[in-house]
Amino acid sequence: MAENSEDLVAQYDLLPKLLPFMDRHLAFPLINNLPPSPEVALLKYELFKNANMVDYVAELYKEINDTDTIPVELQKKKEDVLSRREQFQEDTSKLTGLLEDQEVVSNLRSDKVANLNFLRDTHGVTVEMVNALYEFGQLQFSCGDYGGAADLLYQFRVLVSLKTSLKVLY
Repeated sequence: MAENSEDLVAQYDLLPKLLPFMDRHLAFPLINNLPPSPEVALLKYELFKNANMVDYVAELYKEINDTDTIPVELQKKKEDVLSRREQFQEDTSKLTGLLEDQEVVSNLRSDKVANLNFLRDTHGVTVEMVNALYEFGQLQFSCGDYGGAADLLYQFRVLVSLKTSLKVLY
């Protein structure tokens, strides 16, 4: 009977069918709930080796290869990601600071174009700063910092409508 129930579960398992069509970050919670095994560790490694979740990938690499060292490429990638993150923090610090200032926020309206113009005229905010906010949010997302990414992308959306964002970003 156990074999029949396992066959039945395998027959109706949608995960292998869905994974090729899912963003890796959306697939992560599903894969993370699978019972631990070498195959699952390898699946996670393959899924995230091209993402910026370098520490997580390094731990998976150690587990898969039964070693305490990580490849030079992963170390270099980690340095690159941390450097980019630090640069984005510098590039967006003025804008994020403004968006956390209650006095500035109280002057923002529902008109996103007017908000952007207000910040440009009174605080020197540039389109490049707004773009950096978006790119920083994307980097945070690809690093697995979903909460940080959500905060940054929300701040971006406060300033830019979808129609405007297409003009701003491209």
